[in-house]
Amino acid sequence: MATPVTHKSRVAGTGSQADPRSVLLIQKSELIGELAQAMANQFNNIMMAVTGYAELELKKAGSKETKSLERVLTHATQATFLIQKLLDFSRARAASPQPFELDQSLNEINELLRELLGEHTELFLTLGAKSQIIHADRIEVERALFALAVVVRNSMTGGGKMTVSTSVVDLDQAFIGTDAAEPGTFLALAVECHPADARPKRSAKHKNFDQSQTVNLSLAAVRGIVKECGGLVRISIDPGAGSSFKLYFPVLAPEAALEQDRTLPRNPAVARTILVVEDDDAVRVPASEFLMMEGFKVLQARTGGEALNVVQQSRSSLDILVTDILMPKMNGHEVAAALREQHPDLKVLYISGDPGRTAPPSGARIPANVTLRKPFRLNILRDKIHDLLSE
Repeated sequence: MATPVTHKSRVAGTGSQADPRSVLLIQKSELIGELAQAMANQFNNIMMAVTGYAELELKKAGSKETKSLERVLTHATQATFLIQKLLDFSRARAASPQPFELDQSLNEINELLRELLGEHTELFLTLGAKSQIIHADRIEVERALFALAVVVRNSMTGGGKMTVSTSVVDLDQAFIGTDAAEPGTFLALAVECHPADARPKRSAKHKNFDQSQTVNLSLAAVRGIVKECGGLVRISIDPGAGSSFKLYFPVLAPEAALEQDRTLPRNPAVARTILVVEDDDAVRVPASEFLMMEGFKVLQARTGGEALNVVQQSRSSLDILVTDILMPKMNGHEVAAALREQHPDLKVLYISGDPGRTAPPSGARIPANVTLRKPFRLNILRDKIHDLLSE
């Protein structure tokens, strides 16, 4: 369920010195961001219904219908990816570093990068760091790459090409210099631009991007993102002949990466009772039906109050609570707290269209292993539940 977003204006405290045009621009940007969040949350629930019912039919379907349903799910997944990126980039958020494979991320945002560059700038990807894991905030790293793409595009008014490549390198103290990074193995992300006209004419209308305040701010943001990961940045700018931006991220040690991928054995669904609390029928109904088909006993509720009544009337022990976080009157955290008074060993899986702004009242971050972002595939929901039961 979408709820209004409260925020403090970024221009607060500027007083009468604030430029009215700047204030209007910031307010417009904030409005667009809030509207994007509201639309994305609605879209997430709609896509949850599409994918949920498609998965139910796929589970029942014969071989002839399977191919078409799989195509529906493939395209729905692509649509979901796009709207989630819009949501990720449209709001302020706290950094959340997690291990991830950068090459995989670049493959996923490949088409978005091409659209952002426009038809006059070609994109070439050369990915040579497959299976290498870095510990960083994935969304922030992608933001840095999109910012560089805009810098590159705007620097080549006559068109050209942008190359993005990854490799694994060893950096010593001599290369690191005064940066705070530690010598060792790094994943190098190189972004290079090659103007179609090697020496374009300069004009007052088109500033060299190394003199642009906007670009300098973008590059400062990129440096900050990489520095937070313990990495470093090297930039070489030549507006006439092309420029390069090299970002170096420390590679996660193999044993640490293996620990992140470790999976626990899964318990069977026999005699396990799950309560699904979700105010949107399009999300709750297919999820509940799917879990029943998987062998679970499933209780359903639209609201927190209804959830407490359902559990009180049921004679079954309660093993798992699957609850939306943002609900009217009683949110998911409050439902979990109330139910744990009677079921202290209750395990909880929180679902939300935007986990980044649904922290518990304590302010602590909800662990990734007990959150699931809508819209999700029902088989992922099943696997998450099995993982929780196996802990």
